[in-house]
Amino acid sequence: MVTVVDIGFSARVGGKSKVALAVALACAGAAHAQTQSAAETVEPIDVVVVSGSRISTAGFDAPTPTTVLGEVEMRQAGRTDIAATLTDLPQFRATDSAQSTNTVTNSGQTPADLRGLGSSRTLVLVNNRRYVSANDLQTVPYSLVKRIDVVTGGASAAYGSDAVAGVVNIILDDEKEGVEVGVQRGVSTHGDAEKTLVEASFGTSLFDDRAHLLLGADYLKDEGIIPAIRRPRIGATNFFPDASGGLYPTMNLHEAQRSEGGLINTGPLAGMTFDPDGTLRPFQYGVRSPLSPNLMIGGEGYHVDQYRSVVAPIERTNVLGRFSVNVTDTFKAWAEVSYNNVADERVYFPDLAITQLEMSYDNPFLNLTPAQRALVQGSGESTFIMGRAVTDVALARYDYDRETVQATVGFDGEFADGKWRYNGYYGQGKQEQDMRLLNLALAENFMNAIDAVAGPNGTPVCRIALTDPTTACRPLNLFGSGRADQAAIDYATADWRAFDENWLQTAGLILSGEPFDLWNQPVSFATGIEYRKEKYRSTYDANSLAGNFATINGDNIPKVSNDVTEGFVEVALPLLVDKPLVKSLNFNGAARLSDYKNSGQIWSWKLGGTWHMVEDFKLRATRSRDIRAPNLLELYSIPGAYYTTVQDKSQATPPTTQVTQFTGGNPQLDPEIADTLTVGAVFTPSFLPGLEVSLDYYHIKIEDVISTLTAQEIVNSCYDEGNQNACSQITRNGAGDISTINATYINIAEYTNKGYDLEASYKLPIGPGQLSVRGLVNYVDSLVVDNGVSAIEGAGYLGWQTGYLVPKWRGSLSFAYESEFLGGDLRARYLGGGGYAPEEVVALAGNHIGSRTYIDLGLRTYIPLGDSKLTVFGSVQNVFDKEPAVAALNSPYFDVIGRYFTLGVRANF
Repeated sequence: MVTVVDIGFSARVGGKSKVALAVALACAGAAHAQTQSAAETVEPIDVVVVSGSRISTAGFDAPTPTTVLGEVEMRQAGRTDIAATLTDLPQFRATDSAQSTNTVTNSGQTPADLRGLGSSRTLVLVNNRRYVSANDLQTVPYSLVKRIDVVTGGASAAYGSDAVAGVVNIILDDEKEGVEVGVQRGVSTHGDAEKTLVEASFGTSLFDDRAHLLLGADYLKDEGIIPAIRRPRIGATNFFPDASGGLYPTMNLHEAQRSEGGLINTGPLAGMTFDPDGTLRPFQYGVRSPLSPNLMIGGEGYHVDQYRSVVAPIERTNVLGRFSVNVTDTFKAWAEVSYNNVADERVYFPDLAITQLEMSYDNPFLNLTPAQRALVQGSGESTFIMGRAVTDVALARYDYDRETVQATVGFDGEFADGKWRYNGYYGQGKQEQDMRLLNLALAENFMNAIDAVAGPNGTPVCRIALTDPTTACRPLNLFGSGRADQAAIDYATADWRAFDENWLQTAGLILSGEPFDLWNQPVSFATGIEYRKEKYRSTYDANSLAGNFATINGDNIPKVSNDVTEGFVEVALPLLVDKPLVKSLNFNGAARLSDYKNSGQIWSWKLGGTWHMVEDFKLRATRSRDIRAPNLLELYSIPGAYYTTVQDKSQATPPTTQVTQFTGGNPQLDPEIADTLTVGAVFTPSFLPGLEVSLDYYHIKIEDVISTLTAQEIVNSCYDEGNQNACSQITRNGAGDISTINATYINIAEYTNKGYDLEASYKLPIGPGQLSVRGLVNYVDSLVVDNGVSAIEGAGYLGWQTGYLVPKWRGSLSFAYESEFLGGDLRARYLGGGGYAPEEVVALAGNHIGSRTYIDLGLRTYIPLGDSKLTVFGSVQNVFDKEPAVAALNSPYFDVIGRYFTLGVRANF
């Protein structure tokens, strides 16, 4: 791991700063370049920013571990977005991706989740600044990314809320010169998952190099994989019991009590299914188990994966423009505007609420043979239960459009001959998300429509039409797929719609410099104030507000907001220099006071240091207090009330009591508080130039984690665990009985995460080019989630059933070769084996998954065209087509696409 610098605008610096900066630059970048002279690598600059710190002294070595992704890593395996690149790192969990969000309404969003602690606890910045869209990495133009710095430790003292697990700082190529245009196309070995990416960027200096213009855009069309049964180890799979009742991952599952034409499950005709012409025949059952009556292995039954995606499609457009001007040699002003649009429409699922329907034998659409009618009459029954998958009537489609606009202006400057530097910014952003589920069943209308009877002239009509001739109801024929009248479908279904709006307003003013020296080394200082205001509003359609849909409805959330004003200070002190066993000993400390409108004031801080024992060996350590403030949904989501029963464990013999359970937001939430410790060592042997090895230990404990519990879990937490936060949610009536339980968001859970990060890199010249080798390993010793009721160990599991399941071991080893005319890379990604989920989450008999090693290969050739260059490249991801674990649907770790080929061309002018 290395400390990296982010280069700002060109201006004057003294010779001493040039030398220090040359040293810093020699360590920078994902390639870990060997040291070169300042004259070879450095242009005069003025601003240096170290990710994870606000110190801007050239050469400052932050104690917080930082991993860097450069151009090589971003282009490996044909990646087309930042999220996919990050999840190649072993510390990241792909909690929200095209695979894991294929059937939820946040599809198309890909926030970062460092260490499996949740995406809300990983802060994402662009050029050290926050932006609207809840850390969604799809909103950042991939073509303009210069590098990505990943701070793998708490950094709330530097950046404020959310930097609990760490920080992803995306550095754009602000000083780009020239034109770059590229296109690439990818397809899987199965002939699906087609993906096209078109990129263009332009940068130029203006007005005798006193100004700079940057423009960039990209367009991505990802077709995804539909339907899921195209991957038989994923689609139509689940856990199915064997003869002894043990649950095992099983393929080729179908529903045993439902069909697309209609399956009769009760009465004398049970086991008969309707053909498309409305006639009955015997249903072909597969292997069944009384312990899982709804599923069977094989047979002709229906499964939702015959329709829904296993990898969601996405269409993305990004545009960014930036203009900067050096007003004087010591003052630069800049403005930046970005636009993002993500959209898609695809099959979602047949309405989930329509499963088992009570039908009448006198329904005029029911076409029975005389023998079948005689059986019915002999039974004396008037109704029967039919299992129906309404793929022809209410096959929902998800149609969403997410638009994000961000505008920021700012300035950078210096005074006192560059010893003091300042910068400021003001930004506003808005994201609008229009979500629609097309063709959902209206609960009352649907039931009215299927209750058909013979009208006065024998024509089928809705039963309610006999008493209400003015009704709009039209009879719906469900006896056989495709037999429903369109007018009846239109009456029984409608489109669900939600419109979400998010606003973010940010401002900041930062001062940094070197007021004096100690041991002939600069003492560094930074301070600043920042302001942030977030707003949110959600609006639903009229049917949702009236609760008319059978599956999903909604309540409007009026515009709500939260704001915070923050002040911070940071220092870096040289304690000892050039002493026995002390090449240098440095201290770094920071503190931040955050004043929230809702939750008041809270401190975050960091204490750290680096100890260069000798030139080749360095120790580093940090201890930090980090925070996460509740988001607006956790604070203000609309409450709901539900009736349920609980066992009152305050009594020796717990009685069962009916209670009212309230859910929703909680304006009284406090910020989460995390205590983080990192300790590590860096080895850069002088006898082997180009080699760097680092090993870091981390321990993160998060208290007052914001979570929700069921009514019974709250009672158990109060009386079994003595949790006072849970007890405060329980209300009793005058008789002493539990009457209400507030199951809104509360500060109740605790997370504890500890493990090790290992990184090694080596660079050496070979022939006309250079070979770079890089290895990354993450070992998770423990990830315990204690919700106040039970503590569950999530380390060693690769499933998706909860968001905190992580493998014990992950790693990657890559080789990259670059020369003037040829380049290539070979990478191995290792995923350690483990279980699907802990027994407390899912009790499985077949709870083991073997390890996987994925191999990626890339080749490229550089063709000179005068002063321009043409790059032709290709890659193969998952060369040996390693298959995912059976029934690992939505797992964030497995490659479900399979072997994937990418070809492309890129031109630089």
